[in-house]
Amino acid sequence: MVSRKTARLWLYWMCWICCEAVAAGACKPDIEGRPSLVVEERILAVRSVPADAKPQAAITYDSLYVGPDGMLDGAALDWALCHKRKALTETGAMASECRASEADVLDPLGTGGSVTGSVLKDGCAVFGPTPPAPKAGEPSSRAADPDTTGGYYQAVRVLSGSGSDYSVGVTRLACGLGGATQEQSAAFTRRYRPNENPVLDELVLSRGDGSGESLSAADSETLTSVGLAEQLTLRAAWTDCTGPTLCGDGICGAEEDAQNCPDDCTKPHGCTGAEPYAYFDPLRRGLTDRHESIRVAWFATSGRFEHERTGRTEDEAADTSTENPWTAPNEAGDVWLWVVIRDDRGGVGWGSYRLRVE
Repeated sequence: MVSRKTARLWLYWMCWICCEAVAAGACKPDIEGRPSLVVEERILAVRSVPADAKPQAAITYDSLYVGPDGMLDGAALDWALCHKRKALTETGAMASECRASEADVLDPLGTGGSVTGSVLKDGCAVFGPTPPAPKAGEPSSRAADPDTTGGYYQAVRVLSGSGSDYSVGVTRLACGLGGATQEQSAAFTRRYRPNENPVLDELVLSRGDGSGESLSAADSETLTSVGLAEQLTLRAAWTDCTGPTLCGDGICGAEEDAQNCPDDCTKPHGCTGAEPYAYFDPLRRGLTDRHESIRVAWFATSGRFEHERTGRTEDEAADTSTENPWTAPNEAGDVWLWVVIRDDRGGVGWGSYRLRVE
């Protein structure tokens, strides 16, 4: 009996022979199930506003809920906060027990495309570095492990469709440091600023002849037209956050506060690109300065992206855009595009666009 792996290898081997005989890449297998192709109702992203919050802080959760005909209102989406820490053996952002319509580990938030709630009062004890004191006769609880950026998160569960489709969003928790000295904790608190959700500033479409244009939002009356099966390049761009922080620039940066820079920090917000942030290095046992990495996921109701995801690493923080070739479908009609931008501290943003293929 031939295994699936053997069959797959045989398929690619035959494709290689074929491509050597004809044009390179002409017989690449058409792999089904591309994540970028929207053929049914889906939640593409969930956003927490703010992205970074203290326990008991008010939060608004938004969804990017779409289908093959465009945006959906999400009135029937069911939301709930998960208040159980996932097991060490579990992957993902949420405990498996929270993937349910109802459960003791869920706090219902209501229904709709957007809902409001608040961070759990004991969020830093459940999900963070400060576990509660053990009850009499019970062993001490283990502190949660931070992610690679030093962050801790509370998850929100979104239920859609037939009652079995679950999506997950997160809020980064402002819990301070675990395992640091008092001096290091004070320095971290002084330098750390809450994460700001990234924003997609522009989506530029470039054609083969070198011309290009910035695409309008999906709700605009102006639609950009492209040709049947036209090969294009899309470039997603965001704000440059690598410059020096100056009082009066609208961003409450490290070492700025409401006393020394009230214009920026009375109602503070951060930079909407690859932000700088203070990080406690557990190996070197000290604070260091880092920048976020940016990841971009691409979606469309038709056509084909060359890459499902693109982005920039932490070392490429000064590069404020990423490109992805896209081939338009060979049938006339409107195509919806969605671009989801994420930073590696849990922030999320998106843009919705519409093209006319003719």
